[in-house]
Amino acid sequence: MVSVNYTIIAQIVNFIILLWILAKFAYKPLLKAMDDRRNRIVKDLDSAEHARKEAETLKLEYANQLKTARKEASDIIAKANADAQKLHDEALAQAQKERDALLESGRERVEAEKKKALLDVREQVIALSTEIASRVLQAKLTSEEDQALVARKTDEALQSR
Repeated sequence: MVSVNYTIIAQIVNFIILLWILAKFAYKPLLKAMDDRRNRIVKDLDSAEHARKEAETLKLEYANQLKTARKEASDIIAKANADAQKLHDEALAQAQKERDALLESGRERVEAEKKKALLDVREQVIALSTEIASRVLQAKLTSEEDQALVARKTDEALQSR
């Protein structure tokens, strides 16, 4: 004969009741919590993917801006170098003009001093010649005609040399 153990039957009945209670009250909220968590994870993954794409876009923008800024900086430096070279060339040309003007002015002054010195020498030669001639003739030549004659002859003698 088969003996029935009532404790096993009671355990089976308790297990079935427990499954029914869990299915009725715990299984649905547990499934809902798992669905909510899955949805939150999917949403977070989508958000992370969107943020990654946005970060890549910003990275490309910043790279382009950096490239543009470097190009602009290089253009500014090139322009500054060109301007500096132009100013240097202009200053050099101005200094050359001033040097040439100073040389010309110096030449003119030297020429004027030379003419003045020649005139002084001429006057001294005339005076000495007149003095010598008057001593030779034992008479002093003082008239303007005598002075003009001596000046003419002195000029002729200076030009022939």
